[in-house]
Amino acid sequence: MPRSKFFGLLLMVAAFLGVTLWSAWNYERAFNAVTRYTQRSAWSLAQMELELRAFQGELALYRLGGSSPQALQRRFDIAWNRLDVFLHAKGGGQSEELLPIWKAVSDLLALLRRHEADVVAAMPADPTLALLSRELERHLDVVRKVTIQNFTGPSVVTPRVTLERVREQNFVVLGVLLLVTMAMLLTLFLEVRRQHFLAWNDSLTRLPNRVALMHFLRRHVARGGRRMTVCLFDLGHFREVNDSLGYEVGDALLRALAARLHALRGPALFVARTGSDEFAIVMIGSMPTYLRFPFLEKLHAELTQLAYEADPAHRVHVFMGVSQYAPSLNSPEETLLFADIALESAKRQDATRYVMFSSSMYRHYRRNRQLSVELRELLEGEDEQQLALHYQPIVCEHEATRLGAEALLRWHHPEYGFIAPPDIVELAEENGLGQRLGAWIFRRLQRDLATFPSALVARLELSVNLSGSMFHHRLPQQIEAALAGGPLQRQQLVLELTESIAIDDLPRSQHILRGLHHIGVRVALDDFGTGWASLSYLRALSFDKLKIDRSFITAIDSDERQALFVGMITDLSHQLGVQVVAEGVERYEEWRAVLRLGVDEVQGYFYAKPLPAAAFHAFCDDYFGPELMLTEVACG
Repeated sequence: MPRSKFFGLLLMVAAFLGVTLWSAWNYERAFNAVTRYTQRSAWSLAQMELELRAFQGELALYRLGGSSPQALQRRFDIAWNRLDVFLHAKGGGQSEELLPIWKAVSDLLALLRRHEADVVAAMPADPTLALLSRELERHLDVVRKVTIQNFTGPSVVTPRVTLERVREQNFVVLGVLLLVTMAMLLTLFLEVRRQHFLAWNDSLTRLPNRVALMHFLRRHVARGGRRMTVCLFDLGHFREVNDSLGYEVGDALLRALAARLHALRGPALFVARTGSDEFAIVMIGSMPTYLRFPFLEKLHAELTQLAYEADPAHRVHVFMGVSQYAPSLNSPEETLLFADIALESAKRQDATRYVMFSSSMYRHYRRNRQLSVELRELLEGEDEQQLALHYQPIVCEHEATRLGAEALLRWHHPEYGFIAPPDIVELAEENGLGQRLGAWIFRRLQRDLATFPSALVARLELSVNLSGSMFHHRLPQQIEAALAGGPLQRQQLVLELTESIAIDDLPRSQHILRGLHHIGVRVALDDFGTGWASLSYLRALSFDKLKIDRSFITAIDSDERQALFVGMITDLSHQLGVQVVAEGVERYEEWRAVLRLGVDEVQGYFYAKPLPAAAFHAFCDDYFGPELMLTEVACG
């Protein structure tokens, strides 16, 4: 969470606490004011009653002749003043509780007003004074009763006790709210700290992440740092550890590597986890340049040992790519990119030590970037001068009326020359163009075959290689759409899968192959013998063909063990109902040997190299001979 948002929330909580405390203080002030007001009202009413009683006594003395008119008038004025002050200075009529008192006092004042002239001019024996005395007594009794009712006894104590209890409850609630708010603040603070840590560090290894690495590189350069070596290392085949031994073992290996790297951290060395199985080491400052590379050699050996101990099958390899920062030549971002390019080179070479970035690697990187952009454009257009399909015949010696062929990619680049098919597929897969490449292959295949006579197309079966991204759940539907309306029928199509694609996810592969068989498309297992596949996969995945890799065909006529292996694979495949194709047959002796072993189809330079569409058309004409010409004439 950004710092500004945290302070904003903190300000809101502080405002809430301030309002809460102000409300508590205001409530306490109002409670005390009401208490003081009630006390003053009771005292004022008592004083008023005393003055009225004094006037009543003075009136009685005057009637008996024991007081003078001046004394009576003085007491009358004092009583009048008390009543007037109570009514107008205190505002008693505004309080619901004091309303009966205010009414009684108002009646008393009205009484005095009616008898004002009598008090001033009457004689002691005047009957109006007797009437005033009686009415005054009656009104004073009413005041006394109202006073007792409102300022003494349970009617007064109970509300005060209730108010005290409510005040205590309010303070308890406010205290609880304050504690809850503090707890929320603490939780928020801890969560902000956690989020801040996760924003700059990896949760599994507790090492800084890629964001922290870039921040460190930029800060080092901004401070004028010049000498800097960046090393990226990656765990090759790490995924196989997760898949075979479980994610717990994989996580334990990552934590062990992180612990070793964490022990190296210091002023001259920064480490970070930049990917799922990728780490970075930045060496700066005090470590001399001539010591950095021996240090990396030693570290590579230590990390390799940790990886070997975690994986009993010793599949995990540590690859390292290193680059040097040169202020006048590149930026921190480019230095990290160069280290990544060196790391990819180490993976391709299967290097057992670190690989230093070089200009040739950068040229290769720029070449691939350029080729990926151009490949995208070629797949969207129809440039036959660069990207095309060539067809290598696959001959079935026992059925001369049919001919197979494998469609192979060919890219003749105007600057870089011939681009190997595996490089084309790798470029497409790395840049998200795999499915576009597959769609282009089927469009070009149908376009090439549209130039062939229909009688010739009917005798062909075409094989197409699939890359990893082409092999997905919607493949059967895409094949149906690609072949719809074209000369090639679904029964004439064979899709070739490598072992690595086929066995990557066995249930998914079974589902896709069932869909392909349902629409009549056959599937071949390509390059058999070069990966981890076994014959059990032929049964589990229901392949229609098995293509034995050329490495087992070369010199098969002189290597008895190789011939024994191919013969055994052929016999077992036939028992499973799977046809066998021998790839890479180049010499007559190899051709004779594979036929003797019982393979069903032969592919290789012995018959022809991959041919452009026109040349393949001519090959078909020669292969089928006059019989095809008669068929074409008969079909009109």
